[in-house]
Amino acid sequence: MIELKKIKEINDFKKLLDIQKSAWGFSDLDTEPHHLMTRAQKYGGLVYGLFAHGQLAGFTYAIIGKWKGEYFIYSHMTGVKKEYQSSGFGFLLKKAQREEVLKMGYHVMRWNFDPLESMNAYFNFHRLGVMSREYERNIYGEGESGLHKGLSTDRLIVTWNLKSDRVVKKMEEKEPSIIEVIPSEKLEKFTQETAYIELPESIRLLKETHLDQALEWRTKTRHLFESAFKKGYVVRDIVFSKDKKRMFYKLRR
Repeated sequence: MIELKKIKEINDFKKLLDIQKSAWGFSDLDTEPHHLMTRAQKYGGLVYGLFAHGQLAGFTYAIIGKWKGEYFIYSHMTGVKKEYQSSGFGFLLKKAQREEVLKMGYHVMRWNFDPLESMNAYFNFHRLGVMSREYERNIYGEGESGLHKGLSTDRLIVTWNLKSDRVVKKMEEKEPSIIEVIPSEKLEKFTQETAYIELPESIRLLKETHLDQALEWRTKTRHLFESAFKKGYVVRDIVFSKDKKRMFYKLRR
């Protein structure tokens, strides 16, 4: 049995620290303190939990943000315990979060994620329907544990337009993965209406086994995203090569 609801009990707020450690391998220093989340819940933010058979298995944590004169909801964390990952719980959490945020009167959510994390990229762009035209360097400083360890914390800033036709459609049905043949003149070159940027299959494995290659990916993609955004491109989706062994961001100008 799956239940989605606002976190209210202090003991449940405290359990969110363990979920952060399980989901991302964070140390105590990197976890978000539970007492801050209780205040966010009370004063305009949103902390939502997913309970599987009565046990807290995942959560979303969001606060009010303001950007260029407009208020929105900034989704700071969405995490699922390691043993429940790949069970569709992340999508259920984001879907419930979207519905609740719309009730709160907001139509836009924003968050950031590491563009080298291929599964997060696929989930955000293809499953949820976000868009991005912003890249920010090293926003948390050099990583020290878990997901952050080993690389500068560069992030893509994504926008989720909650009432757009694209997002509404993705909430209603799961679209199949997109397979495309990538022309060489569009791969990591920004001269035509469509362009592509490749991302590694598993940056986490590279950080563990070939850190030098992981650093190369960070440097290369940083330059590519910044160049693309300066030329007016927007990241719209994730596509696969014909053999499904390579993944690419698809950008349009």
